[in-house]
This record gives sequence, C-alpha cells and structure tokens, in this order.
Amino acid sequence: MKTIMDEKHFCVVGKGWQVRALLRQMAKHPLTLEEWLSRRCHQRR
Repeated sequence: MKTIMDEKHFCVVGKGWQVRALLRQMAKHPLTLEEWLSRRCHQRR
C-alpha cells in the first residue's frame, strides 16, 4: 500500500481491504483529515 501526502491532499493506493483498514484506523482518530494533514506536513519541514 502507498500513501501520498502534501498540505491539502491525501491519496491512498492499494488493495480495497488495505484502503478500508487504513480509513477505519483514521476514523478513530480525534483530528479531522485537514488538521492531521497540516500537522503532519509542518512536522516534515
């Protein structure tokens, strides 16, 4: 499975069950996708 991220986009490439499993994991997290992406991109800089 491959994930591609930048400041405003998140792309997951993989088998259907892998993508669904990742999305289920992310749904349990209290942050929204927008907040998560912005924090993740700021950490990389």
